Amino acid sequence: MARERPVRERDRYARASLREQAGDALTELRGHPGVMTLLAFLVGGWLVLTITRPPVIQVADLEMGDCLYIHAPDADTDAPGGRPAGTATGAIAALYGQGAEGAACDASHSHEVVDVFSVADPAGAPYPGWATMIRDRDEACVAAFTAWVGHAPEGSELERVVAVPSEKAWGTGVRAGACLVARADGQFLAGSAKGSGI
Repeated sequence: MARERPVRERDRYARASLREQAGDALTELRGHPGVMTLLAFLVGGWLVLTITRPPVIQVADLEMGDCLYIHAPDADTDAPGGRPAGTATGAIAALYGQGAEGAACDASHSHEVVDVFSVADPAGAPYPGWATMIRDRDEACVAAFTAWVGHAPEGSELERVVAVPSEKAWGTGVRAGACLVARADGQFLAGSAKGSGI
């Protein structure tokens, strides 16, 4: 006995199902190779960008030795002698705002993590103030900088950046902080600062 073929939705209800409509659209597109090529190019480009995009790291997930590309809002890439990596203040704002991209340490990057820490104040504690938190961590960051670079911050071509939570980040419960190394002139690091002695 022959098996009955299922009745298509368009035949049963005088309208096509979404699946049938998609099939019809695909059949129509196959008749236009230029459109198919353009669609393949767009989808392929989107996949390449998605796959090759560096991971975004939030401040609470930083680890000692991470190399970062921080998109500082005050980065100046146009003016001769500008600061393409931005200032320390701009880098801290971006780090707590949108995080940073992970970067290869042997390639161009803006910052390196030389220490991570957590501020001990519990959730709900009043904001202790940016300057107070930096003062409390500065000595440890100087030691971490010196051990990482092989040179004290004074007289170095590099600068230490003490990243502590902004009042806004504090209000959302962020207590993570980090000691970073960057070039003092605001240029990008071309390789790892570890053991550079500069």
